[in-house]
Amino acid sequence: MADRSARPQTLIRIITLRITVFAALAMAVQAVLVFADYYYDNEQLTTLIIERETGKLSKGFERPRNEAPYKLPDDLHRYGAQDGFYITRIRTPSGQVLYTNCDSRCNNHLLPQEVNPPDLWSRMLSDGKPLSIAGGKTYEIHGDKIFIEIAILQDSDGIMWAVIGREFMDHLAIPMAIMLFFILGGTLLSIHRALRPVAKAALEAGHLDPLDPSHLINQTGMPREVADLAAAVNRSLARIGALMKSQHLFTTAVAHEIRTPLAMMKLELGNIEHPRARKIEADLDALAGFVGQITALGRLESADRAVFRPVDLAKLADWVVTDIAPLVYDLNHTIAYNNLGAGSAEGHTPLLQDALRNLIENAVKHTPEGTAIEVIAGPGLRVTVKDDAGVFDVPAEVPFRDLKADHMGIGLEIVRRIMALHKGRLEIEMEPGHLTAMTLLFDPPAP
Repeated sequence: MADRSARPQTLIRIITLRITVFAALAMAVQAVLVFADYYYDNEQLTTLIIERETGKLSKGFERPRNEAPYKLPDDLHRYGAQDGFYITRIRTPSGQVLYTNCDSRCNNHLLPQEVNPPDLWSRMLSDGKPLSIAGGKTYEIHGDKIFIEIAILQDSDGIMWAVIGREFMDHLAIPMAIMLFFILGGTLLSIHRALRPVAKAALEAGHLDPLDPSHLINQTGMPREVADLAAAVNRSLARIGALMKSQHLFTTAVAHEIRTPLAMMKLELGNIEHPRARKIEADLDALAGFVGQITALGRLESADRAVFRPVDLAKLADWVVTDIAPLVYDLNHTIAYNNLGAGSAEGHTPLLQDALRNLIENAVKHTPEGTAIEVIAGPGLRVTVKDDAGVFDVPAEVPFRDLKADHMGIGLEIVRRIMALHKGRLEIEMEPGHLTAMTLLFDPPAP
């Protein structure tokens, strides 16, 4: 079983990781710049603190009119202590105080009550961080102008850091997160759609047959770079197919050329009356049979799948039995044919005839005289050759180079290859002394 951990990462995963990493680096650099911009700009930071704190204090006016005009919000208890580090005074422009926790420090840090305040003012009370500041801002509440002043003598609650954090969220984290979401999502969606034809081509590539010129990778809808690769693969397949066909053509041609001198040698041996001549004739017959198998194998390997047509298995079996019956009876065997409702399979008629003929000849050659052979078409997409001898040794599948001419191994190898070409298989059943059954089994067509 293949090690899944050793499989390369998908393109989508690689791009996702890289976009995420570079986005994180960009956010880190931007965070440093934002922090430096706000941290070292005391004037801007002071103004932001004044606006944030006075805005939160103004929420105390959001009350029904029949209640007290102002109540300190629950989250601002730091402005409730009389001697704390956070001082506030809320008044009208005329000087009427609505709320204060001031003592004498108000006179030191806030504007005088008789002064008509500006819309916004601020100043630093001391250098260094965290900031010590004072300032105020005018709000229009219920149609009246209200002036809210504060002084932060010691920022023990970290107001400065909260302001910097809020600016970071508003101007960096949220916009960058939204941008990353759309960029990453759009990129992944685009890549996924662009790779659909590539994934389809990968499935097609698993079923490519270099001997079938119609088996090519479909380049429709592929990105140009991937389409160029697919075109190169198609050209390589064409070259491989041409090379394999030329090799098989050469092998078949050699086999055909050998047949003629073998036949002439057999004729000459027929004129010699000697037991050794008969032995040589038998050897020549075996060699001629082997050459015939080589020819059949060459025809098989060079077969064009584009010429496959529906083949009626019942008619095919009937024709082969009728054609080979004289040979069977000459060797003192019997043969019968039975149709149990065979169907039709996509295939090449001459190749399927070779496969069935090989099985029948195997039953004839490897069983004693008087053996009854039966060819059964069906039920369904199968053809079975049975004999009642049960003496056949089921051969293991061995490399083609190790098969011998005087055994049925090459014949069964040809049958197996023919069935593999037709998306089927050869099944062998053995009951010693009673039955040998070899079945050509075809898979049903895909819906």
